[in-house]
Amino acid sequence: MVEGERVLGRFTVGERIGGGGHGTVHRAWDERLCRDVAVKEIVGESAGRVVREAHAAARLNHPGIVTLYELGTAGDRAYLVSELVHGADLRRLAAAGELSDRELAELGAELCAALEHAHDRGVVHRDLKPDNVLVRPARGRSVKGRPAQRALLADFGIAALDDAPTLTATGQVVGTLAYMSPEQASGEGAGPPSDVYSLGLTLYELWAGFNPVARLSPAATARAIGEPVPTLAEARPELPPPLCAAIDACLDPDPAERPGTAELGQALAGVRGALHPDRAVPPPAAALGVATLPPGVPARPFAVLLGAGAAALLGSLAGLPGLALVLAVLLAPAALVLHRVRDWLLPAVAPLLGLAGAAPAFLAIAARRERVAERAALAALGWAWVVICGSAAGHALGVPPGAADPAGWAGSGPVTLDALFAPMLTSTAIAVALTWIGGAILLGLLLDAASPAGAVVGGLVWAGAIVALLAAAGDGAPAPLLAPSLLAGAAWAIWDRAGRPDLLPSRPVRAPEGRKPPPARRSRPAAAPRPRRAVPPPRRPRNPAAAPLADGRIRATRTAARHVRAALHGAGSHPGLP
Repeated sequence: MVEGERVLGRFTVGERIGGGGHGTVHRAWDERLCRDVAVKEIVGESAGRVVREAHAAARLNHPGIVTLYELGTAGDRAYLVSELVHGADLRRLAAAGELSDRELAELGAELCAALEHAHDRGVVHRDLKPDNVLVRPARGRSVKGRPAQRALLADFGIAALDDAPTLTATGQVVGTLAYMSPEQASGEGAGPPSDVYSLGLTLYELWAGFNPVARLSPAATARAIGEPVPTLAEARPELPPPLCAAIDACLDPDPAERPGTAELGQALAGVRGALHPDRAVPPPAAALGVATLPPGVPARPFAVLLGAGAAALLGSLAGLPGLALVLAVLLAPAALVLHRVRDWLLPAVAPLLGLAGAAPAFLAIAARRERVAERAALAALGWAWVVICGSAAGHALGVPPGAADPAGWAGSGPVTLDALFAPMLTSTAIAVALTWIGGAILLGLLLDAASPAGAVVGGLVWAGAIVALLAAAGDGAPAPLLAPSLLAGAAWAIWDRAGRPDLLPSRPVRAPEGRKPPPARRSRPAAAPRPRRAVPPPRRPRNPAAAPLADGRIRATRTAARHVRAALHGAGSHPGLP
């Protein structure tokens, strides 16, 4: 299809908005009904089969399923016309960091409801993956007070009917290889448990950041289908155990052992309150066909080191070798360990807190990280920022500054090494660094393992231990705000890990301005019960079933009267008619 082309006699093709292995999708304009639609074009031998099997979508009418308006063929091309959804798919939202843990559970429960509707009508999707789940922007509340439907299941072009013979040849594999169930990949046929497997694999990938089945080549991916999949708890140990158990059950090789869509939806809705509303899921580690990496490992570490070296070289050429050296030392490790660019400057919060004598409160921020390595790295980077900034400003931000004069350090590499980096090698600085790293790891483990009540008690003990260790390492009295800041940081981390529940009760509904609230009813003494009235006898029906039928003349008169009333009503409803 090209822009400006008209297909099926009424749809004017616009720009391309998507595509995949089964065709391309364009925005189009419906000339007859004057509305925007999405037109998918399938070319080749599968065009006729897709059109015949796409009749399955005509059975579906659910707010969580993209509505199919029309389908047809023209030569060797097939066209599927559906509603145009203004929203991104799950893969794009995860890559942009706009999909939180709690939001994913809510969308997953909505997808379960949509699949249950399809399965009840004998329709199996057979190609469920993150690219085929569209998410509409939130548009408030529905009439019944429940959140509006946001997740929409798209692309029913290769759906199959359970109660009709499939038009796909026996043994032919249809769908996306990396999301197929074992029975679907072997050509045995796909039923409702196959959709449950694909949905579980989709949710696993979004929560973990990688697809556990995808490999470097299609052949390797095909061999991995049906093999035991690592539990979701290994990639995301902080997720609730019931959630990990539900996702793991969906990936069971035996279709009979997988939960139903209703059971999975209840499990996702049940853990919603235990998931964080703002913490984004890990971005996809790699696209299909590319080797997957563990979360947090950058794809090109040597490029990061090369960039740091280039920054140092440019700083030297600009006459600021000291500044270039400092930036390379502070940003290169952050780029290697932290996979989000916006987190590279996060350790700079530590020296800002140090201006108030509360630099160790940064440990609460580092403890929120999912992996132990990230917690330790973020705490070490915060400590490095505090030492370097304190030495450059001549201000004790938690570690005594260096003895050398920091004046002119930005323009001299040797002065930078002597004035800013030498204080990092003192015994006091190393002791403080070990305290920071151990404190971040310990608080993170406490948040992962303890209940909210136990975390509160553990947070008090943790704050006291950090104050004592820093006082012993620094050989001096801690700042007066250190203990309150540590307690506040630990409380904030506990509240954040619990999903940020509401701390204040909801306000009572106030009466509109200008209206007085209704007076409270006064309690009256209990009175004697009134005698109940006698129930009147039922009225005799005007036309009882046992009554004799009217004769032909009466029936004809009543029929004529009904026709006259219908004609008068039509004439009154549509002015101008005779």
